[in-house]
Amino acid sequence: MVLDIIQYKNSLYDELAHFSKGLASNKRLEILDLLLQASKSVDSISRDTGNSVANTSRHLQVLKESHLVASSRNGNQIIYSLASDNVVSLVRTLMKVGERESSEMKYIQKEADNDQYVKTISLEKVRQEIDNIFLLDVRPKDEYIANHILGAINIPLNELIDNINIIPKNKKIIVYCRGRLCANSNFAVKKLNQYGLNAYSLNSSVHDWQEIAHNSDS
Repeated sequence: MVLDIIQYKNSLYDELAHFSKGLASNKRLEILDLLLQASKSVDSISRDTGNSVANTSRHLQVLKESHLVASSRNGNQIIYSLASDNVVSLVRTLMKVGERESSEMKYIQKEADNDQYVKTISLEKVRQEIDNIFLLDVRPKDEYIANHILGAINIPLNELIDNINIIPKNKKIIVYCRGRLCANSNFAVKKLNQYGLNAYSLNSSVHDWQEIAHNSDS
C-alpha cells in the first residue's frame, strides 16, 4: 500500500514537472506573453520575438507538450493560442509575482524609466483623467483587434513616426503596450516627447486595465 501511495505521488509530481517545463525558458515565456494578447501564427510569433521560425516552432512544440498552448488550422496556417483560461491566469500570475517579488526585475524596470524623455503614469491616475487624454495603443494591429482599452487609438510602434501628425498636440498622451515586460511604451513615449508632445507611459496591459475596472465596479 505504501509503495502504491509513493508511486501515485511521484507520478503526479512528474507530470507537474513536465507541465512546468514549458515555463523554463525566457523565449517560451515571451511567447506566452504574446499569446496572452492574441492568437498568432508561427510566422507572427517569430517576427514579434525576433527568433527564427525553426526555433519558434521548437518552443511552440514544447509549450504544446506541456499543455500550455493549443493549435488550430486557419487555411494553410497553424494558429496558436493559450490552452485555457487557467493558463491565462497562470501566465498573468507568474508575471505579477515576478514583478512584485524580484528585486532584479524592479531594478531593470526602474532603469528603463530613468530617462529624461520618459514620463510614467499609474492606472489609477489615467482612469481619473480618462475624458481628457489621448490613449494610444502601440501593439501590432492583430493584438489591438483581439482586445484593447475602450477609446484607445492603435498606431503600431513601427508606424508611429509616420503617423505622428494625427496625434494631438494639445492633449496628454497615454501610451500602452503589453505591460511592464514590454519596453515599447517607454520607447514610444521617448520618441513622442522628443518631438515636443506630452506623452506618458502607462506600463500596464489591457488585462491590468480590465482587472482594475472590474474590481472598481464590483
